Amino acid sequence: MRDVAQKLRRLLFIVPYVARRAEGVTVDDLARQLNVDRDELLADLDLLTQVGPPDGDPGEYLLVTVEDGRVFVDLAHRLTRPLRLTPAEGCSLLLGVRALRESGIAPFDSAMQAAEKKLLAALGRDASEAETLAHGTVVAEPDRVVAEHLRRLVTAARRRVTTEIEYVTASRHQAERRRVDPYGIVHHAGEWYVVGHCHKRGDVRTFRIDRIGAMTETADRFAAPEGFDLEAYRRERLYVPSADAITVRVHLDPLAVNRVGAAWPEGEVTAHDDGSAEILIDCEGLEWVTGWVLGLGRHAWIVGPDEARAAMRERIARVDQMLRA
Repeated sequence: MRDVAQKLRRLLFIVPYVARRAEGVTVDDLARQLNVDRDELLADLDLLTQVGPPDGDPGEYLLVTVEDGRVFVDLAHRLTRPLRLTPAEGCSLLLGVRALRESGIAPFDSAMQAAEKKLLAALGRDASEAETLAHGTVVAEPDRVVAEHLRRLVTAARRRVTTEIEYVTASRHQAERRRVDPYGIVHHAGEWYVVGHCHKRGDVRTFRIDRIGAMTETADRFAAPEGFDLEAYRRERLYVPSADAITVRVHLDPLAVNRVGAAWPEGEVTAHDDGSAEILIDCEGLEWVTGWVLGLGRHAWIVGPDEARAAMRERIARVDQMLRA
């Protein structure tokens, strides 16, 4: 019995010890740690290769191999430690699931409810404590108008339906109607945005959901650009023009192009055969772009739109007035 008990202890040590080491353990090192000779260790390893379910493959439980003098143990998923959550961790997940399910934002209410039941089951005896913590935590109720817009925009994006919105821009503080092809919804810096093709601007823009006053679906359908990835778009774009942005077209003569060199601002540049170029710049305001053009002197000028040209004239007038003072 003593020999059997020692062998069992060795086997129980070998499995987790070797499994934690992806590079394996040499047979000689393992034999020294267990204080057994090499042949006895190899017999133990041979026994481990027979561990498996009745009428099943031993590899369904664990796989023990010896290659080039090293021992490797690979555990099947069912032999790894099961997921354990503390009551506080369970509470955090419960609050997240319930906030999403009860806000009306997600159009997957039944799935959220099923996820909550599975979470409580996984918590086991800690479920009641997690429930108590969750009931004693106050989460701010989301804006119901925003929640309703979110729900409808998620549905429109999924069904590829063009929408019409009444949108209040930050610069004009008045509502205007926009036709938008919603590609998807993103959350950034505490605000919800819909990303999509703006028919007025003719390119992809972002609209803050809380600035939408009213929204209606149209009968028109759209196709998202091939390969468009909302998450990659959010992650990789350093600047995403908002719905308030104005696209300014600037012309630069060859001398200005040489001055700019490689330090072009972000925008779409079109080079001409004579060495000149034009750039389209999305601007949240006109102060920066007028200053940039002014710095290039008479070798650059704003082509459009009219409001940008007017802002340039006002900027030049201010500079002239300062010089005369």
